[in-house]
Amino acid sequence: MFTAESVSDNVSASALPGETLVAVVDVTKHFGDRIAVENLELNLCAGEVFGLVGANGGGKTTTLRILAGILKSDRGRGYVLGLDLAHEGSEIRKHIGYMSQRFSLYSDLTVYQNLRFRADVYGLRSPGVAATTAMREFELEPFARRRARQLSGGWARRLQLAAALIHSPKLIFLDEPTAGLDAASRHEVWRRIGRMAVQGAGVIVSSHDLAEAERCSRAALLAEGRVVASGTPDEIARDASGTAFLLSGADARRLQESVDRTAGVIASYPQGASLRIVADPEAAAALDALANANNLNCSRAAMRLEDAVLAFSKQS
Repeated sequence: MFTAESVSDNVSASALPGETLVAVVDVTKHFGDRIAVENLELNLCAGEVFGLVGANGGGKTTTLRILAGILKSDRGRGYVLGLDLAHEGSEIRKHIGYMSQRFSLYSDLTVYQNLRFRADVYGLRSPGVAATTAMREFELEPFARRRARQLSGGWARRLQLAAALIHSPKLIFLDEPTAGLDAASRHEVWRRIGRMAVQGAGVIVSSHDLAEAERCSRAALLAEGRVVASGTPDEIARDASGTAFLLSGADARRLQESVDRTAGVIASYPQGASLRIVADPEAAAALDALANANNLNCSRAAMRLEDAVLAFSKQS
């Protein structure tokens, strides 16, 4: 990451391998009668990429804002970078990197001015050098004098990420970092996330994109503010109660409505020319009969994270 000097060496210096960066329990937040986050327990070590996965409104952003010291929880305890979550939120904010889903920089300032301002905010001794280094690292030099509002979506997200990392934090929170980006830009963001983890940072990423969640070392599935499953993506898929089937053959996809009406079927969705089905194990006989009646093949498949989410959604 960047070589610019941090605000506090003992908090923002490179993390030790396996060092615990986040450890919180029973974190709960209500907005009126609505549960935003309930009884959250989360641990993150240096070098990990942890995914908060779920639909919009599931509690992902609220969780990140609480962990970042931006929002105070109603209940809960724990530490972020060794700082007390309940009482040291302002100190936590100084030492983490936080990238919000919405564009949070100054649209009328240039790329260079935004980065220099952020370096000033973090108290770096040479903010101009830090801004120049960040532009070089994120390939933003051709846009140095361009106002932030003139950047395309991909370059704007890259600028946000550069600003979030300019003080070399060892703990980074990214809220939907690839929202609205094309495939190449998404790949670039994830390449950088992987590099940060290899260099020892801990990263928590919120996403509703299950393909991206597969890139995380561990993840938690959130539904209505509650964690319904957690572990590695493979563990979550393995522990789901459903079974995956693949219906293949000519025109398999035309049977989707019939499949969805079959007892025990949780959901189905196209997979190439085939139809992927998530169902209770007891649905196997009925699906085999449907396949045989239509000269198709029905076989069991390994559960994927997307299948697990569909299975857990039935339980919640």
